[in-house]
Amino acid sequence: MLKQFKLKTRKLANVCALSLGAAMAMTPGMASALDIMVAYGNQPGEPIDKALHLWAEKVEERSNGEIELKLFPSSQLGAETEVMEQAKMGAPIITISSYGSLMDIVPDLGVINAPYLTQSFDDKSKLLNSDWFKGKSEELSKKGLQIVVPDVVYGTRHLMSKFPVKTTEDLKGKKVRVQQSRLFIATIKTMGGVPTPMSLADVYPGLAQGVVDGLENPSVVLLGGKFHEVAKELNLTGHTKHMSPFVAGSAFWETLSEEQKTILIETSRDMVKHGAELVMASEEAAIEELKANGVKVNEVDIAAFEESARKMVQAEFPEWTPNLYTDTQKLMQSL
Repeated sequence: MLKQFKLKTRKLANVCALSLGAAMAMTPGMASALDIMVAYGNQPGEPIDKALHLWAEKVEERSNGEIELKLFPSSQLGAETEVMEQAKMGAPIITISSYGSLMDIVPDLGVINAPYLTQSFDDKSKLLNSDWFKGKSEELSKKGLQIVVPDVVYGTRHLMSKFPVKTTEDLKGKKVRVQQSRLFIATIKTMGGVPTPMSLADVYPGLAQGVVDGLENPSVVLLGGKFHEVAKELNLTGHTKHMSPFVAGSAFWETLSEEQKTILIETSRDMVKHGAELVMASEEAAIEELKANGVKVNEVDIAAFEESARKMVQAEFPEWTPNLYTDTQKLMQSL
């Protein structure tokens, strides 16, 4: 208990210290340097972390050293919900989030990572630069959060299991681990399985003991967790082309000058492109390594899964605008 208290105190101290530094930097008559914390759960050396280092370099270069992004990987500033609260309170933080979380504030944002919305990151990127998305972002901004970078490629999510999967019938009655998220729970339902919320740390023994029959995640995570030691089938379901936003608190964002906002947004495009290249390369390498470790890689009937998603997803979220799922697919086709 004391250890947890000390850890939370240290995280809060980090936030407060940098918040004070940023406030001083923006005070008239003081130096113009601006420190911004960037919070994320990814580990050092992972693609997202490498991409963020590039962003920090680009921001420093473009601003002539007047803006510095201070990177905090491995959830050093706390869990996503804790950091989001700090951001809403005005701390100088840009943090990774998820559209599944943001849909609790603006429901329609959840459709962005809905299952089988698209098999193309490019199409999804167009959606995240559309007038429709701009409108949803403005709704979110009025409620305390500003989307700074909408389209960071997080990965293509596949299904690893103890049995081969070709269609939705193969998942009937099978328990698939998901994180505690309505969006992921709905995803497994539409794919024919039984969603089973569970901490990722509990999945390995859960597979070994038969508590769950499989899990879904990008191939890099599946390899890193050594789940192939207890589940030998990788089914290329590609159920989500997962993109994540980086957000800031609206109050803090509005303290920035237009020039500062422009620098952050324009330099982020290099970060997004570099990150996507790293993610895709690492996923391909992970699949090859899984094969080398005795995992059988299975192609699936994507059309069958897509049809199931079209029939079921909308009903899982009554708070969405009517026909949001299919209308969003049509919008992407028109962009």
